[in-house]
Amino acid sequence: MLKLIKKVYKKFIELWKTPENLNQRAVRGSAVLYVSRFLTKGIAFIRTIIIARLLLPSDIGLVGLGTLAIAVTSTFFQTGFHDAIVQDKDDVEKHLDSAWTVSLFVSLLLAVVLFFVSAPLAGIFFHNHEVVLVTRFLSFMLVIQAFDNIGMILWFRNLQFNLSFFYYTIGYTVQLTITIIAALYLKNYWALVIGALAGKAIFLVLSYVFSSYRPKFDFSLVGAKHLFKYGKWISLAAIVSFFVSQGDYLTIGKVLNATSLAYYQMAFSLGTLPATEIVGVLSGLLFSLYANLQNDTEKLKNVFIRVSRLVFAISIPASVGLLVLSKEIVTFVYGEKWLPMVPILHVIVIYGLIKAFELVTEPLFRGIGKPHISTGVMIAQFVVMFSFIIPLTRMYGPVGTAWAVLFGFFTAQGIFLGQLRKHFSVGIISLLQISLLPIVASLSMALILIATRQIILVDSKSLLVAFIGYGTLLYVACLFILDKIFGSSFSNSLLWIKERL
Repeated sequence: MLKLIKKVYKKFIELWKTPENLNQRAVRGSAVLYVSRFLTKGIAFIRTIIIARLLLPSDIGLVGLGTLAIAVTSTFFQTGFHDAIVQDKDDVEKHLDSAWTVSLFVSLLLAVVLFFVSAPLAGIFFHNHEVVLVTRFLSFMLVIQAFDNIGMILWFRNLQFNLSFFYYTIGYTVQLTITIIAALYLKNYWALVIGALAGKAIFLVLSYVFSSYRPKFDFSLVGAKHLFKYGKWISLAAIVSFFVSQGDYLTIGKVLNATSLAYYQMAFSLGTLPATEIVGVLSGLLFSLYANLQNDTEKLKNVFIRVSRLVFAISIPASVGLLVLSKEIVTFVYGEKWLPMVPILHVIVIYGLIKAFELVTEPLFRGIGKPHISTGVMIAQFVVMFSFIIPLTRMYGPVGTAWAVLFGFFTAQGIFLGQLRKHFSVGIISLLQISLLPIVASLSMALILIATRQIILVDSKSLLVAFIGYGTLLYVACLFILDKIFGSSFSNSLLWIKERL
């Protein structure tokens, strides 16, 4: 037992070291990111529960409207320099000061536009005068953020995530603590505004604590042009991405009201949880990893398949379990006043399940220097989504909005699948082979859970936790048995990770 404890401790300590081998850096980096994400999102989930119980849906929806106003304006000020620096094969440190200087002035200009132009327009667009003041206060986040240390980008470029662990864990912990305290004291939407501003200030300080790089004012036209050559596609993608990812929020805010927006946002957050927390945490790491492997197509393909296999093995059962226990989770976690979000959640869970595929695939094309593919996919998604979103929202409320988003998303993933086959010879048959065992194991888990629920009513938090644990054990057992029968592909992938920790 003592030897086992020492072995685990040794492995944990090794996670914080940066190895020379790229595969080890990628695997250890993902492990560090998951530990960080587990801690920060655990606290965030507690914060969400407290906020949902302390504040009214209208309060949360109002801040959501203010955040939307900022997001709309910010979209048109994206430089794309961050991704350009990570993807560039050359020595980019010489361009960091130019990138920081440009980003600084762009952020300050953005804050001015938000305060004097976007805030009043938001009040008119959403027919809500309170959103004007909220947006103006939130615009100061951009002033604070403008001075962030750009040296942190080097962590992602070099797959050095040990420092990012402390940066994000400390930052989010302090921010969420401040938000909860403010909510307990104020019990209105100003608690969320205070938490957002405090968070930006904390991360600004931490960016200089954990990065030794010190940016200075220096502008090089040559350097800016070099970064913009790649960054222009990221900027265009950011504009299209905004209307794809936030167009549903805008539509609900305009056509419906702040309360409907709050229900939809909560359902979207919960429904995409398996994808965003299990896969989303890997997105930045995968982009960096793919960029480092962009000259070795065969190795890149093998890494993509291994990553996809493990991602599907976790995201598919999590989404299926969430779908089966959706009403119970909303009732006992958020409270009965949030039950109107359940029908929305049922649609969003399907979206979140497919989202896992996109979060693994999209960084692949950016990593190999083809960001225009992602941009084209999002444009197609935008066109299809907005062909349905307004009429469906008017007819069926936020549930109709969710269906419109799902239609557009299906179209986008079909295009991604075609590009995967074209560039890497990975088609729908290959993906089915990767995901078939998790699908069968997840469906088996779901059927047993539904049958058990007919006998034992889930009428308390303790029973809900027991059902979640029961479902997890069922899935792991089913997957283990199927894996043993059909070739141990998942066991081999886990062994591959273990060898590189």
